[in-house]
Amino acid sequence: MTDIKKPVRRRTVGQFMHYKKRIVVIIEPDDVIGMHLERSRTIYRAPIGKVFAMLAQWHADSRGK
Repeated sequence: MTDIKKPVRRRTVGQFMHYKKRIVVIIEPDDVIGMHLERSRTIYRAPIGKVFAMLAQWHADSRGK
């Protein structure tokens, strides 16, 4: 694998809910992931490790039902 030296940006294929805008996902150096809606200035950022832990918890919770 290659370490990230500059941000990598990708857009979702489909639009997000009633906003009718795509989500832009940014993988940044220092293991940070960011997301925002197209043409929006507010970027939501979190460490990738915390995002992974939250997804794993959601998965475990859904399998327990």
